[in-house]
Amino acid sequence: MRKFSAVPMAALLSLGVFGTLSLGGTEAGAATGSGPPNKAAFCSANDALDKASASVTSEAGLLAELKAHSADIKAMKKDAPAGAIGATVRKVEAAVDAFIASGNVNALNNAPGGGSVDTYCGVDGGGAPLPKYFATGKGTTFCATFVPIYQGVATASSPAAAVAVLVAHKTQIAQAASELSKLPSSIRAKATSTIDTAQTAIAANSVAGLGLGGNSPASYVALYCGQNQ
Repeated sequence: MRKFSAVPMAALLSLGVFGTLSLGGTEAGAATGSGPPNKAAFCSANDALDKASASVTSEAGLLAELKAHSADIKAMKKDAPAGAIGATVRKVEAAVDAFIASGNVNALNNAPGGGSVDTYCGVDGGGAPLPKYFATGKGTTFCATFVPIYQGVATASSPAAAVAVLVAHKTQIAQAASELSKLPSSIRAKATSTIDTAQTAIAANSVAGLGLGGNSPASYVALYCGQNQ
């Protein structure tokens, strides 16, 4: 279940250097359905919503997809498990309902973030099954360098701000580049592409013309590092 917030949305829809969009969270709560939660139904609705929203490129497109999948959003609330995920889904549904009612994307600003919902369902933010290497790099030197930069770009308010994050971390990105040969073959090519793209953006001080997108190599590297966003 992907996160769409008003401030970084315009930047991240066109920027795939280190950050992508997702939806999830970690706050406490309980399921609200009338019977026991149905994980299969919950995850089926989550996956449908992920896949539908993965190709969104505008606020109008997002509004249209959310309206089309309002039944999936309600199904997720009905069958959400107790605890953190249930609380997250209820908060997201409230934000989405406000967005649909008003048409103002700012209503999504307070929707929770994180990847716990998708991880619970065993998928990434696009509804694809998590790879076998998910979180296997967590705790490595490479990931310790990569994750803060990835998160910084993911919360940038514009493409220019995202590039500024990369420029500010060019030494760390060079360090990550020196670690590429140590990565397993399953992720090395994606990581190399991610670092090359970041260094190109730094050299040009721009992301213009790079042909970047939300389904970027960086999103796969993030999964390797345990970041399901």
